[in-house]
Amino acid sequence: MMLMLLLLLLLLLLLLSTSFKYTYAGPISLIDEAFPGIGKLPDGVSVVYDVTSHVHALQFLPNTKDVHLSASSIFQKCQYFPEEFSLFFIFKYINVSSHETCLLSITNAEGTLMSVCLSKQKFIFTYNNKRTRFRASVLTINVWHTVGFSVTGGHVAMTTDCLNVRQRRLRRKFPSFLEVEAADIHIGSCPGCRLAFTGLLKDVVMVPGADVVRRACPPRAPRSALLDNKIPQETGMYTIAYQSVGPDWAGCRWTDVGSLAFDVYSRSIKACVNGVWQHVTTHAPDVPKRRELDYLSVHHDVITPAPSIDVELFHIPGEGLFAVFANSDAGDRGVSGLFKWVDDNFRPYQRLPSVSAQGWRHFTIGANFYLAVANYGNDSSRGTNSTIFKWHRHRKKFREFQTLITYTARDMEFFTIGEEHFLAVANHAIGADQQVDSVIYRWDRKLRRFTSHQTIRTTGAYDWTYFKVDGYHFLAVAQAFNGRSTLIDSVIYVYQKDKFLPFQSIETNGATDWEFFTAGGEAFLAVANAYNYGPQNFRNADTQRTNSSIFRLDVRKRAFVKYQTIETNSAIDWEHFTLGGDHYLLVSNAQNGGGEADRLTTMYRLQGVDRFVPVHQMFLEPSADWEVFQDGEDVYFLYANAKGRKSQVLRAVFK
Repeated sequence: MMLMLLLLLLLLLLLLSTSFKYTYAGPISLIDEAFPGIGKLPDGVSVVYDVTSHVHALQFLPNTKDVHLSASSIFQKCQYFPEEFSLFFIFKYINVSSHETCLLSITNAEGTLMSVCLSKQKFIFTYNNKRTRFRASVLTINVWHTVGFSVTGGHVAMTTDCLNVRQRRLRRKFPSFLEVEAADIHIGSCPGCRLAFTGLLKDVVMVPGADVVRRACPPRAPRSALLDNKIPQETGMYTIAYQSVGPDWAGCRWTDVGSLAFDVYSRSIKACVNGVWQHVTTHAPDVPKRRELDYLSVHHDVITPAPSIDVELFHIPGEGLFAVFANSDAGDRGVSGLFKWVDDNFRPYQRLPSVSAQGWRHFTIGANFYLAVANYGNDSSRGTNSTIFKWHRHRKKFREFQTLITYTARDMEFFTIGEEHFLAVANHAIGADQQVDSVIYRWDRKLRRFTSHQTIRTTGAYDWTYFKVDGYHFLAVAQAFNGRSTLIDSVIYVYQKDKFLPFQSIETNGATDWEFFTAGGEAFLAVANAYNYGPQNFRNADTQRTNSSIFRLDVRKRAFVKYQTIETNSAIDWEHFTLGGDHYLLVSNAQNGGGEADRLTTMYRLQGVDRFVPVHQMFLEPSADWEVFQDGEDVYFLYANAKGRKSQVLRAVFK
């Protein structure tokens, strides 16, 4: 009898402890709990409308007073914090200090129980005075970001923008019974961090269980080594924050009708309409709903040190917009021109040493900015140095950082997989031998240098293009010539088992560039075919006239299939861009021979079943590469002149 009573008592204690721990049901919006009414906002906090993403958010100023709510209002039927929990933040920070600024903390009379702080270099998750740090270099000022923290047992994981996941071991395991009955939850300004948060805060969501990121973000593809070239069917294009938690990623429930939610991918607000999350557009009379391109006008000339094979646009926070041209000067002291956008013009900023430069690539690693140049060299029979430059913050110039031995290098491509950084070099040939190893380098954190990771045998390689589809990572190489013919296969590789393996071969004709883009929820690849030489053209007639093709991903066939063929002339680059909701393709025409009609630069627009149709034709200098950028309300087009020193900036004129 006594044994039965003991068993019943233990069972009762177990039920009570379970009740204490798990009666808290989520998700809970701490923003809604802390600010129950717009008219009750504390000093330093205001509601603002972010016009860039059409979303209302709370703006926190440096003078924000302590914003807090009692933990008892959240944990109404229990006195313990859940052992497994998640926090999800949607925010845009305007200014970040090297000191720690507060996102959230939980405190009681004895001090800080837990806090999440942000500085310029790191996130700090603190429990019981034990700090766990994560790098914050993936975040950008004045850009919407999502950050999720999931705690389970002895580990905490941080996910940024539904893409980058990092996990750390807690220095002290999170307790099963953390009392919060007399605790307070602080938002934006808290005792656990030195400074108050400054910026826009859209959501702070707390969820019991360590799966808030899985529930708020689309499911990831499994990291299986046996992919067998399989690309999973799309399960939904968008993700909504805590309002759309559930297995249906594409739709919303009837209970959500009329609700608004922030889309963490498109950085825009959406409304639940008839079971579908739809973009909310502004109807303010001073903001046009659609901008339709009318024509382009010459804005100004950019005089470069030599003809330009490539131009790379990039932005350095706090410094501005830059353009670097790959100037194909074959001299031993050749240079490429770096220009800065000042007062609506590109002005010379720095001359960077290069040897017959073919392409530039800008990238960031951590808080550092780099420029890498692919040098063709003066002697194709031997290797030459291609150079990586690093931005010097104090001198505000690029300085040589690392050199790589390359062989008639045509292109460099930087990309990141997980936390690993890669740089792929397209080696074109060694002398008359078109069969050469192209190299993929990986960033070594200890050496703080790129080291060789993988070599891939290529044939007259011209271009590497990295892209990602449904969690799978791809590299496409454009192969131009095998010594006899330009009609050869280019290859798409997929990342598996820490290596790139062949995924698909596509016949191309003097291929010099791949352009990946998405439109209408579908993935496309456009190839620029530049030259038609070989047995297929035994008369050697009109070698500049080729057909370039656009391929569309067929998920069921697990391959890219031909979508459209466009007649081009010496095409060496495609540039995809969107304006007013329309998708455009602009082809770079190097104008190698042909009549007047062959020397036109053509812009194509995607028009439903008509596919891409020509909408603009321009008489310009021989263009080798195009870039599109926006400054305020103005849209500009920059192209590199393949045969002369005068490149140009064009300005879009809208109807």
